[in-house]
Amino acid sequence: MVAAVAVAVMVHEAAAEPVVVAYDVVLPGWTAPPLRIVQLSDIHMGLPDMPVTRIAAIVTQVNALHPDLVALTGDYQGGKLLDWTGGNLGPAIRPLAKLRSRLGTFAVRGNHDNAFWAPIILPLYAMTYLQNAHVDVGPIVIVGIDDATGAPDIARALVGIPVGKPVVMLMHEPDGFTGVPVSVAVTLAGHTHGGQVRLPLIGTLLTNTRHGYVRGRYVVGGRTLIVSSGIGTTALPIRHDVPPEIVVVTLHAR
Repeated sequence: MVAAVAVAVMVHEAAAEPVVVAYDVVLPGWTAPPLRIVQLSDIHMGLPDMPVTRIAAIVTQVNALHPDLVALTGDYQGGKLLDWTGGNLGPAIRPLAKLRSRLGTFAVRGNHDNAFWAPIILPLYAMTYLQNAHVDVGPIVIVGIDDATGAPDIARALVGIPVGKPVVMLMHEPDGFTGVPVSVAVTLAGHTHGGQVRLPLIGTLLTNTRHGYVRGRYVVGGRTLIVSSGIGTTALPIRHDVPPEIVVVTLHAR
């Protein structure tokens, strides 16, 4: 009976409305108005906890935050033990076409996203797909790195970056942060689900990181990494003490 109640609680937590977690990143020399980046990670469309209707509701929640830019850091579908999703990503990505921001939506692929379909499907739905590439969006440069299941190439992605502009890098797996140079102002990642389940005295059960980048802000050697616990679930549709989250990163001057 106790076990059944515990599972029911964790299923309920997995399906809860995402919390908004905010970070301020100070950029020396920044002269533009503050810039708000909203990050969504690890949607993992699939029943029972992440139907398309829930993704649509989360899109509405993101739009209400009035982002200047939306960053999507991978794993748009799949990952459940009983996975019914197909390979072409269309149903998971379609609701994300309604994301609204001043500078646009930028996306990278996760380990559960089909490497063939991602560069085909994502651009069809009002977003820019970045695979070891960058784009100058005015006040900043957005860089996107391929997932570790593919061929991530940070050096290639940074070739030709405009001098003097702040660089924001998107990657799915935070362990890739070890190869990010200090010239990158902030790196956004996901993949870990923040451990997804955190228990008293035990802590998180599964972190999916070799370097301890589980959730939150990490500053290493003058470089900043922010890891989102994401909004969906993997393996089992449960969460405990690690709520689904929408990350808001505000870039501003001192």
